[in-house]
Amino acid sequence: VVAATESNNSSEYETEVLNEAVITASNSLVEHHVKVMGLGFITNMAEYMVAADVLVSKAGPGTIAEAASLSLPVMLTSFLPGQEEGNVDYVVQGEFGTFVSDSDPQGISDVVASWLTDEQKLKHLSANAKKCGAPDAAAEIVEAIGESALRWKNINDSKHAKS
Repeated sequence: VVAATESNNSSEYETEVLNEAVITASNSLVEHHVKVMGLGFITNMAEYMVAADVLVSKAGPGTIAEAASLSLPVMLTSFLPGQEEGNVDYVVQGEFGTFVSDSDPQGISDVVASWLTDEQKLKHLSANAKKCGAPDAAAEIVEAIGESALRWKNINDSKHAKS
């Protein structure tokens, strides 16, 4: 299963490129009996990510973080200059994905097809994603905020007790 997201600047061209990449990947994988479907915009992406073998997406930080916490290899196809460039480096240097521009749908499909047909490569990417992921980050942040609030309360209570 390949989960794909579209860029923030969704245009007819970008959607066409994504669909072309999905169709090309599908054609490349026919002999391996892999089915790839473009779904367009969906609101239940988390469900697809959990079931996916690979994520094809722009370099959004939330999407990358979610993919890493799910041990999901990532094919990045675009990024917002300045704002998301470092996210590409994070994925590539973390060795859980790569970047191929959305202007190269054949390149995207070739890389994704090579991952999907190489079980060892997919396991390697997945293991590296897991190392970079923080699946308990939200709970840890809530716990840290709670501890900070208790410290503040204790300091505040002790100041008022002295007065």
